[in-house]
Amino acid sequence: MEEFFVYLELERNYSDKTIKAYGLDVGQLLSHLLADSLEDIETHDELYGKLQNSEITTIRKYLNELSLNYSRSSYARKLSGCRIFFNFLLRQKKIDFNPFNSIKSPKITRKLPNLLLPSEISKLTKACKNQKLGLRDKAIIEVFYASGIRVSELVNLRLGDYNEDSHELLVYGKGSKERLVLLTSEAKTILDEYLTSLRPLLTKDFKHDYIFVNRNGQKLSQRSIERMIAKYASLASILKPVSPHTLRHSFATHLLEGGADLRIVQDLLGHSSISTTQIYTHVSLERLKRIHNLYHPRPQL
Repeated sequence: MEEFFVYLELERNYSDKTIKAYGLDVGQLLSHLLADSLEDIETHDELYGKLQNSEITTIRKYLNELSLNYSRSSYARKLSGCRIFFNFLLRQKKIDFNPFNSIKSPKITRKLPNLLLPSEISKLTKACKNQKLGLRDKAIIEVFYASGIRVSELVNLRLGDYNEDSHELLVYGKGSKERLVLLTSEAKTILDEYLTSLRPLLTKDFKHDYIFVNRNGQKLSQRSIERMIAKYASLASILKPVSPHTLRHSFATHLLEGGADLRIVQDLLGHSSISTTQIYTHVSLERLKRIHNLYHPRPQL
């Protein structure tokens, strides 16, 4: 398993979160396959032999139990982790074939994300006014909407990642991949104001360099930001669910609706595959359909 984790990190370039999830998934599988014989296994060769001889019917029965107890997306991830693990053993010549390669992954229906209109973004930032940490919170919202970064990326931003002259942020995304994202003039202005006036007051007892901090001057958590965004959505009387990811979705969709190239949006979002970014073209199409049905005298059925 340790060798498998090194493989996932160095060769597959997976994030710590993904590696941990795959470790749990593979551990769950091994516990099932070896449950009756673990005490009798004394060498690695015996272990690999037991895995090699695992009957496809046993594996299918195990996967069927998973499909009944987990959501389709969780099941697909577990299946993927097990397939990658057995391919790893195959590559290391520990086994002769991978039984998971004959099992199809389920089709995942992607749920279209919630979106905010530009006017709703303005309502969200206006709701920060007169709040104790409103300057910080407005800076966070503006950075989210200007750059489209993930909440996990925002909480890890450091002062050295911000290039004030070029309006850029250096972001470390999934798998520790670096990318540059851009800030609007409005986002830069409010971020600069926060960094010069409020952050020094909050961090006077700490020497760390995280950009966004809590009221005690310590690094902000993802959960705190999620609660903060939801609070301002409520204050702004926005009835739909709003999260940091909603701002990311809105950023991408508004760029595409404004004529941005899909590949450019892919780079800004940090997607490794263009297929992940293509969901935003579906979002735009769904929105166009709603507008068409609303205003056309002969709407679609």
